[in-house]
Amino acid sequence: MGSSAKKKKEKKKDFQKPKLKVGKAKPKASNFTDTSFKSKAIVLQQQLAENAPDPTERFKHNLSLTSSRSDTQRRDALSYLAGQLSTNPPTNPVGTSTLLQKLLPMMSDSSGPVRGQLLKLLRNLPADEVRPHVEKIMLYIRGTMTNISQEVKDDGLNYMEWLLDVAGEDVVSSAGCWVKPLRDFMSVLGWTIKVTPATASKSGWTSAPRTTFGAKKYGQSFPRQMLVLAKFLEMGFKPGMPIPWTSNDWFSNIGCVPRTPDPFGYLGLFKPPRDEDGEIYRNREDRQDIFQKRFMAAVEAGVDMAKKEGGTAGRAAATLDQVLRDGMGDYEQNSRLDDDEHLWDGYIM
Repeated sequence: MGSSAKKKKEKKKDFQKPKLKVGKAKPKASNFTDTSFKSKAIVLQQQLAENAPDPTERFKHNLSLTSSRSDTQRRDALSYLAGQLSTNPPTNPVGTSTLLQKLLPMMSDSSGPVRGQLLKLLRNLPADEVRPHVEKIMLYIRGTMTNISQEVKDDGLNYMEWLLDVAGEDVVSSAGCWVKPLRDFMSVLGWTIKVTPATASKSGWTSAPRTTFGAKKYGQSFPRQMLVLAKFLEMGFKPGMPIPWTSNDWFSNIGCVPRTPDPFGYLGLFKPPRDEDGEIYRNREDRQDIFQKRFMAAVEAGVDMAKKEGGTAGRAAATLDQVLRDGMGDYEQNSRLDDDEHLWDGYIM
């Protein structure tokens, strides 16, 4: 009987509510574990080992990952490469030429974060190593600016600004890098004006500049396009620095090696003949001449219509108009005759 009463008392004890007293802590459970202690540890991202990958191999491995199908892998690989290029001294075991050959096709990547990370990487490249590749870079930038996606077009403007900041003078004086980009700007802005034929047509079709191309859906793209165009024209119309001439310059030009890349490229001795679009316009006067001949009327008409819209577009148009005034204010048309002008008028053949 004693054991039975003891069991009943223990069982009843489980259901009794303990009476708590003020100022006295609650009794701890029998299975209580103290977790108030703190531990310190050193976490290494990569354990030091004799067979750790070489930095050069890691750079090449991440460069190969830029061709991955995963957007995240491409972005992370570009982030690693940009970090290596931003160190002092920068780490680039493959060279800028190989790096550009691999990364330039990514300018029109379908992923926005990848394109943004690529722009950060390009800004870390040395300017002196970028200038020899201006023509190749401009080809990919022009393809990006005329892409079917508006987001890719906007990033193409960022690439254009980067190249103008790094090698602006080399851009406007390289083969095919003056007229062709201007044609792309006119196409994107919708400012292309058809040339009126010699014989009047009765079809009734008329042409006019379209300043609001895509402005309803992408309102900020149109003003930005005009601002980048203004920066491009400002670089092309920039007056050259006057160089004082001395009597020794005559012999220096004959006996010394030219300092400019491809100094006789305008002659086209070892290349196929170029048309007007792919020609080299080395000096400011030649660039003014071709701009006046082919683009001045379209840009002026587009700027006037953009000013009437007001707002951000109107302010961007005012900036572009000021660049035109400063760059073309002292323009004087050359008196030389081109092949398509009336050279043989008055002669009896």
